[in-house]
Amino acid sequence: MKSAIILFALGAMLAPTALRAADYCDDKLEPGESPDGKAMVMYSLMVQLALAERYCGAPATPPSRIAIVVEEFHGCGPRARLEAEMEKRAKGDAPAKVTTTDELIRDAVAGDDTGIAQTEIDRRAKAGIETEMGGCSELLKTQRDVEERYRNPPKWPPEPGK
Repeated sequence: MKSAIILFALGAMLAPTALRAADYCDDKLEPGESPDGKAMVMYSLMVQLALAERYCGAPATPPSRIAIVVEEFHGCGPRARLEAEMEKRAKGDAPAKVTTTDELIRDAVAGDDTGIAQTEIDRRAKAGIETEMGGCSELLKTQRDVEERYRNPPKWPPEPGK
């Protein structure tokens, strides 16, 4: 039995896969490339900051600032190129749909259920903040961390091994 498990594990490690490592610094998902976590980090951070703004009194953080911090966190840069890309997207022919804080929170809390009253959204959001996110103090730390990372961008190019 033990040798069968070892053979299975060895086979799984050596088996070729169709997925390639994600290229975090492009916005394309090429055939065979695994979906990267950058979009998940971006959405999660936007929801956390929206909740911090709405329920914890944090100042509003522009989505472009969040995007730049996430890009830099994934080793993309330099800052001037990222800001130029953000500006180009904002002035593009097909600008992205602007989502308000309320829409973002409603989507995160209720999903497709549009029949939920705002008081229930607020109740669920506040419960989630306390039980799943560590309370307002943790959300406010996240907001301050994003602001600090934006004010102090990493050196470019990044040093090898960091």
